[in-house]
Amino acid sequence: MPSIDRLGAYSGQSTGPSNPVLSSDWTGLSRHLIASFFPVRRIVEGTNVRWEREPGSVEVQAPLTDGQLEQTANWTSPFENQTADAKLSSLSSMFQTGGFDAILNSLQERFGSDSFLGGQISQANSQLKTLEGRTAVTKLNSTQVFSGMPPLRLNVTAHFRALYDATTEVEAPMDQLMQWALPKVLSSQGLVGNTLDSNAEKGWRTVYPSEAPQILGMAYANKLFRPVVIETIPYPLTGPRDRKGNLIAGAMTLSLATLTAIDKADWAGSRR
Repeated sequence: MPSIDRLGAYSGQSTGPSNPVLSSDWTGLSRHLIASFFPVRRIVEGTNVRWEREPGSVEVQAPLTDGQLEQTANWTSPFENQTADAKLSSLSSMFQTGGFDAILNSLQERFGSDSFLGGQISQANSQLKTLEGRTAVTKLNSTQVFSGMPPLRLNVTAHFRALYDATTEVEAPMDQLMQWALPKVLSSQGLVGNTLDSNAEKGWRTVYPSEAPQILGMAYANKLFRPVVIETIPYPLTGPRDRKGNLIAGAMTLSLATLTAIDKADWAGSRR
């Protein structure tokens, strides 16, 4: 099994029996280009919650390409619909574009410019001309406020290849990633079936009999993200295979996300 040596290059040897590694042989490749994926568990200590690697858990290692982080922040303008432009949109548009000119000019010609009514129309037309090109939008009512954010998303492509054994170097690590993305257990029965099953555990597990997918940690270069979850994982079905039908090379474009939204302290803590 491959591992990382203290000189910063891949040595192609096992990291030890306590943490078995599933990976292809990337001997000589810088350790900063190899990502590690491993299961983590939640530890609660009073009011503090931390995540640490599960002891003796398997680890998948692979070089990455096309990796990027994507952070989205939701900023909204809650006051933009409180302006006259929003409340009286058609009227405000006519004020701004001078749309009343033709109407008022027609009325003035009908009643005559020398009449009392014609004079009032002329005065109103002059007032309306001052609104041309004007808007009710201001810096105050267009101010945005922060209204939330989704978790940080990570998109990477993990690569596997077989130099010696396609089963252990390609099939095994890709299978492990797929297993982590799938629920640990899905109950074959519904609520009624679990309630009537005399062998089933009673209590809340009768209502929630299945187990969610594995929560993971991801280490790459000088970054450590945990906890993360796999949202999308394609499994290559076609490709070059050996005489036993095992893939000899494959790439998996993973879409991962942090379990929760993160703040600046979390981002600073991701640097190792």
